[in-house]
Amino acid sequence: MADEAKGPLEGLVKSIISGFAGKEKLSEEEIRSAWGLVVGDRAAKHSRPRSFAGSRLIVHVDDSGWLYELTTRKKSILNSLSSKLKGKKLKDITFRMGDLK
Repeated sequence: MADEAKGPLEGLVKSIISGFAGKEKLSEEEIRSAWGLVVGDRAAKHSRPRSFAGSRLIVHVDDSGWLYELTTRKKSILNSLSSKLKGKKLKDITFRMGDLK
């Protein structure tokens, strides 16, 4: 009888946990869309969100001038992205020189 009760309860717990996990995961489309809105068209043409690990967004930038520009705006960008991606954990952004393709 204990095994019968464990099955449905275990399934319920797994679905609750996966529901919480799903709320914190960001889709690539969600990140790119928010990125373009926050940084603007010009900056978005020179930068691309590449990965989201833990609570850190990694962004590749194609030019040192844009790397500097986005780095100086980091706090503002982080605040704006956090408000656009409500309920998602975003605590830091790392800008790197890299390929945008």
